[in-house]
Amino acid sequence: MTHGATAATVPRDGATPPLVFAHRGAWDQAPQNSLAAIRRAAALGCDGVEIDVRRTADGRLVVVHDARLGWRPVGRLTHRQAQARMLPGQAPLLGEVLDAAAAERLLVDVELKEDGYVEEALALVAQRLPADAFVVTSFRVALLAQVKRTHPQVRTGLLLAPRGARRAGRRLRESGADFLLPHVSLLRTGIVEWAAGHGLVSWLWTVNDDSALRAAAGDPGVSALITDHPARAIELSHFVDLADSRE
Repeated sequence: MTHGATAATVPRDGATPPLVFAHRGAWDQAPQNSLAAIRRAAALGCDGVEIDVRRTADGRLVVVHDARLGWRPVGRLTHRQAQARMLPGQAPLLGEVLDAAAAERLLVDVELKEDGYVEEALALVAQRLPADAFVVTSFRVALLAQVKRTHPQVRTGLLLAPRGARRAGRRLRESGADFLLPHVSLLRTGIVEWAAGHGLVSWLWTVNDDSALRAAAGDPGVSALITDHPARAIELSHFVDLADSRE
């Protein structure tokens, strides 16, 4: 890695490829959001990983994407019950994942899925990662605003759903976020150019097909790609970088 996650919240120059974040870790050979998927991302050469954080009924912060496991909300399951409903290795503790990422020198996009445990999560992250090794992201405007009020030094990003461009300006102002994370389907709406016009960079999610990977990698307004296919993203972003350097 040549620069940290917080550095990727400022515009990149055209000769520098975007960072590649493995979405929920690299899960081509491991369960998603598992310690094995984190280590796999490092082995592939990713810059970082995107992880999802929830809290269980017994107060454990865990790395789980889905709000429900079967018919039960994660928040109504104990940690052991959540693990029992998933594949072996899934639902690891947040601290374990952060330790694995730190050991592999990976950047971490910490997506907080719910309100109610912001301070606890931030304290845990700050114990294990330096300030330039992580960002906090969320769809929740009020959650991001809380992070900015209590921890203004933490870099935050506002996630935008496929239909989220229309209210992006208002949501951005209310959240106080430092950068945008538009869904890849918004690339054709001009959201990246709009963000750049406001001095903000974009991290795109979830960028999986080759044409989108090439387009995003060649756009200087895109500082990071979040993808389910990190090996391919690294290959294509490097190709775009080499092609640009020959022009």
